[in-house]
Amino acid sequence: MRFIHTGDVHLGANPESKTEWGKNRGDELWSTFERLIKKIKVEPVDLLIIAGDLFHRQPLLRELKEVDYLFSTIPDTTVVLCAGNHDAIKKGSFYRDFKWSSNVKFLGDRDIQKVELPDLNLCIYGLSYYENEITDPLYDHIIVDEPEKINVLVAHGGDEKHIPMNRKKMAMSGFDYVAMGHIHIPDIDEKNKMAYCGTLEPIDCGDIGERGYISGVLEKERLDLEFVPFAKRNYMELKFSIHPKMTSMELRHRLRDLIEEQGADNMYRIQIEGYRDPDFDVFLSGIEEIGNIVSIEDLSVPDFDFQELYEGNKDNILGMFIKKHLDAEPLEAMEQKVLYYGTKALLDAMEDKL
Repeated sequence: MRFIHTGDVHLGANPESKTEWGKNRGDELWSTFERLIKKIKVEPVDLLIIAGDLFHRQPLLRELKEVDYLFSTIPDTTVVLCAGNHDAIKKGSFYRDFKWSSNVKFLGDRDIQKVELPDLNLCIYGLSYYENEITDPLYDHIIVDEPEKINVLVAHGGDEKHIPMNRKKMAMSGFDYVAMGHIHIPDIDEKNKMAYCGTLEPIDCGDIGERGYISGVLEKERLDLEFVPFAKRNYMELKFSIHPKMTSMELRHRLRDLIEEQGADNMYRIQIEGYRDPDFDVFLSGIEEIGNIVSIEDLSVPDFDFQELYEGNKDNILGMFIKKHLDAEPLEAMEQKVLYYGTKALLDAMEDKL
C-alpha cells in the first residue's frame, strides 16, 4: 500500500501578509495543497492521510466544499482526515454535518474511533478535537483489536496541552504506522513506526528548513518512509560574515547573490556577523529590499585598534574601560563582545557631548 501523510496545512492562515512580497501567502497555502492533490491524480496512491489542522481556524462551508471537490478528483485514493486543535469541531461547526465524497473518511468523533478499509486490509484509528486544548494522553493506551490487519493511528498532538504522547507506549500498541500532526517540524521515527509530517508550507518564521510531506509504503511487515520537500517557499537562516573593508553596496550585492543561490522564493532570517570598519554602519533598510527578508540581526562589531584608542584616552573612562579588558587577555567570546560593544557605546556618548 502506497500512501502520503500530510497535515498542518493551515488553510486560511495568512503568514507574512503584512509584507509586500507575502501578501499572497494565504493563496499560496491553497495552491500548494491543490498541487499535492494534482500530484496524486497523476501519481496515484492508495491512501492520503491528513493528520489534523487542515484549516487554520473553523472552516467556512464554501471552503469545505472546495476541499471536498479536490478530494473527489482522486476517487481511487482513500482520504482520511481529522480535525486538529486549530480547526476543532466547535458548536455550529460545518464539520459536524458535512457530506464528504465517497472516498473520504472523516474521523469526526471526540473519542477514538476505528474505520475499516477492507480493500486495503487496513484499520484506521483516530479522533477529532472538539476543543482547542486536550491535556489527557488519549493515544497512549490504545490496543489494536485486529492485529492480523494493517493498523494505522492518525494522532494530532504531542505537547502538554495537545494530547501528550508517550512514544514508547504508543509503539507497544500494535500499530504498523502512527501518522502524527501538530508539531511543525518533520520527524521520521522508523524505529517506533511513526512520523510527524510537519507543515506542507511553513506557517511562521519559526518553521525553519524544508517543508513538505511523508511518502510511504506500508505492508504488514514493511514500512518505508521518505520526507518529500514540497513547499513553494521555505524559511531559511542566512549567516553572513562581514569584513572591515566591506562597503554597503558590496554587502547588499553579496547578500543578493547568496539569496539567489539558495532560492529567491524562500524567506530569510539574516544574521550579520564579523568585524566592520568603525565608521561603517549596516543600513538594515537597504538590505530588506533585496529579497523576501523576514528579519535582519546585525551582530557585527567595529574593528577597533584598542591600543591606539587606549593611548589617546588614558585619562578618561574609555581608556580605563579598555585597559581593564586588555589587562585580562586572553578574553572569552562574551568578554570580547563586552569590550567591542562597550567601546562603541562610550565613543558614541563622547561624540554626543562634543
